[in-house]
Amino acid sequence: MYGCGHDGHVAMLLGAASLLQEYRHKLQGTVVLVFQPAEEGGAGAKKMIEDGALEHVSAIFGLHLASDHPIGSVAFKPGPRMAASGFFEA
Repeated sequence: MYGCGHDGHVAMLLGAASLLQEYRHKLQGTVVLVFQPAEEGGAGAKKMIEDGALEHVSAIFGLHLASDHPIGSVAFKPGPRMAASGFFEA
């Protein structure tokens, strides 16, 4: 089996969607679930904004896999994190 980070991201968002659906009676407002396309190249978020995907969004929460934390743990910091894309020559 081939498994990459994208597989984990899909599984996490679908799991979140399932939980949000289960507790929808306790939520106020609208929840929008999105996948950022082309995140490796740095153009995905810009294109989503240009296309209006986030027009009525008042808050956004991102999630990413990290292998440097123990399985089952959650690590977080306030503010932007992992919000960059760049190139370098080696």
